[in-house]
Amino acid sequence: MKPILLTLAAATLALPAVAQDSREMEAHVHGVSKAEIAVEHGVVQINIHAPGMDIVGFEYAATSTEDKDAVEAAIRAMLSPENVVTLPKAAGCRLTEVLAHLHGGDHDHDDADAHMEGDHEKHDHEEHAGEGHDHDHDHAEDHAKDDHDHDGHDDHADDAQHSEFHVSYAFACEDEDALTTIVFPFFDRFGNAQEIEAQFVTETGAGQAEVTRDAPELTLE
Repeated sequence: MKPILLTLAAATLALPAVAQDSREMEAHVHGVSKAEIAVEHGVVQINIHAPGMDIVGFEYAATSTEDKDAVEAAIRAMLSPENVVTLPKAAGCRLTEVLAHLHGGDHDHDDADAHMEGDHEKHDHEEHAGEGHDHDHDHAEDHAKDDHDHDGHDDHADDAQHSEFHVSYAFACEDEDALTTIVFPFFDRFGNAQEIEAQFVTETGAGQAEVTRDAPELTLE
């Protein structure tokens, strides 16, 4: 998978530069998430960035048990792609890699990830604790809390402290020609989400579209 994913990474860079430059800032618009999609040689790479407010209803550092549980539940939901994206059955796609984490302030905190070579049944990130990834939610949240306490979560001065969830999927598909649409059950799973600004690149071209709660299907053309 590595050579293919590296090629896909290069293809993703071909997306409009403005999206790459402004993604972090714009992702903090409540109700609006970002999706970057690359399709090449039957491999689909999907990266989604969603404001914390849209996913768990808050953007401050999770300190209470209830908030921590909400973050944990969101991460687990994202590890099951059927909660976020649906590819055409005719394409015969199989999940090969998934990563999900919460990003807050100026630091990336890996909250959960899984790497699969076959079935995508191993979504419990605790099973992957020995693979060299940081799975300590408390550690990640302590860093976010430090930033929160230091700046007081002033919406005017603390734009960089707003949190967002990142999730990345890779699929291997048997029939690339059948990859004509992507549906986003994301809106059903996360009630505060209203829109996804999607950008995609395929072997035949590139494009962008707004996917909304009322029209949750992206056409790849």
